[in-house]
Amino acid sequence: MESQSEIREFFKNQTIFITGGTGFIGKVLIEKLLRICYDLSVIYVLVRPKRNKSPNERMKEMFDYPCFDKLKTVYPDYYKKIHLISGDCNQVGLGLSSEDRNVLKKEVTVVIHAAANVKFDLDLRIAATSNLRAVRDILDLSKQMSQLKAFLYISTVFSNCNRSEINEEFYKPAMKANNLFKLLESIDEGVLTTVTPYITQKWPNTYTFTKCIAEDIIRKEANNLPVAIVRPGIIISTYEEPVAGWVDNYYGLIGIVVGILMGGIRNLFAKKDGVVYCIPCDFVANVILAATCDLAKKSGSNQLTLSSAKNEVGNVKIYNYVGSSKRRMTARLLKNSFDKYKWKYPLNNMFWFPFVNYVESELWFEIRLFFQHTLVAYIADLVLICLNKKPM
Repeated sequence: MESQSEIREFFKNQTIFITGGTGFIGKVLIEKLLRICYDLSVIYVLVRPKRNKSPNERMKEMFDYPCFDKLKTVYPDYYKKIHLISGDCNQVGLGLSSEDRNVLKKEVTVVIHAAANVKFDLDLRIAATSNLRAVRDILDLSKQMSQLKAFLYISTVFSNCNRSEINEEFYKPAMKANNLFKLLESIDEGVLTTVTPYITQKWPNTYTFTKCIAEDIIRKEANNLPVAIVRPGIIISTYEEPVAGWVDNYYGLIGIVVGILMGGIRNLFAKKDGVVYCIPCDFVANVILAATCDLAKKSGSNQLTLSSAKNEVGNVKIYNYVGSSKRRMTARLLKNSFDKYKWKYPLNNMFWFPFVNYVESELWFEIRLFFQHTLVAYIADLVLICLNKKPM
């Protein structure tokens, strides 16, 4: 029963600082905290201005999302538990005012760093600022929090995607953070674009590359802080809470699924029996809360530094979360789902017959990509130009 929940009991009277609160995970996490752990003291949410909207406007819009409807019904005074902190993870020191910084240092007991730039094609310089410097800045801030019980960092299991097996431990990054920052300071944008593939090496994009280095920053600089790292798989729409099947973005697998159902994606470079490590967002939120509670209890009793468990490294505890081996989603099962539901629930803006083919040969994939994607896109743009419309 909820009244007997150890997790809910832990969060009672806690003061929480969350970054990335306006993101997908952040929304689901905040809703869960306010609805289930309603005895908490306050949640400070870091919000930056975006698209000509102030932090206050963005915060107000965030609570208009349907994921908060249930919360508003159960606890109409939920907003009294939310305090806005104006800042930006892209700015030095998180862009915090001295007043806000002092409040956080004095009051916060739990830090959840969920903010990250998740775009795969992001410029390496921008990715390093958002995903690396911000980690260092929030660690520095957390070291000054007199009442801190737990610091939780949300990484990704793909931060070590260059490995065939990923255990709950730290791995050597391709490059140290300080060396990367020095390199970025010494080269211009043109050169950086050219050399980025050589820098990222076996990591497929700047997102996973910087997330790997971010973990190394935590390993080296967390010192005696009670820290946990949660590495989820591919985060997809909610399974049940607060709204079944809810999602607010087209990132990752969600974007691929929509692209296929619209008829835009015809080929994927993948193995038919390859495992798709996808996890519902509400499951990830549950793991984050459970990990935070577990970390705080063990660090409070000095169990972390004494434990010999494999997923505990000093004061840092690591949790991989990719779902159950008994109910794995494979690319083949995913395609079967497309075939089953594409006509049962067709998209309104579908522009081609929905179909996807898995290709394991890189050469054959490139050939199919040209004829079924690139060439079609050029033809579509040509038609739009002839109709005096803006090309895609």
